[in-house]
Amino acid sequence: MDERQVVLVPWVWELYGKESLVDPVDQRLCGDFDGKQIERLMIVGLWCAHPDHTLRPSIRQAMQVLNFEAGMPNLPMKMPVATYIYEPNSWICTTSEPSMTFSGANVGR
Repeated sequence: MDERQVVLVPWVWELYGKESLVDPVDQRLCGDFDGKQIERLMIVGLWCAHPDHTLRPSIRQAMQVLNFEAGMPNLPMKMPVATYIYEPNSWICTTSEPSMTFSGANVGR
């Protein structure tokens, strides 16, 4: 990977863990920004990209936090690792209705 390429979410989560979310703000802004807004935006971004999709906010929740209408989410200081639960029989159809399947070889003939 080119040293200029960064995987965004892990990088921002690392900054979050170091409590330095404002550090990467573009220097061309010359400090003309609200640090609290930047931190809030970055944290909500992490919340929206949470590895566990069940812990991601709705758009309404995210907007409330961005508009300072709700408190900040409580995120772990280190990026969580996504986990998946395998349920071996979850693919079995249990309906009593008849079903049809098509194989790729027969479709369109």
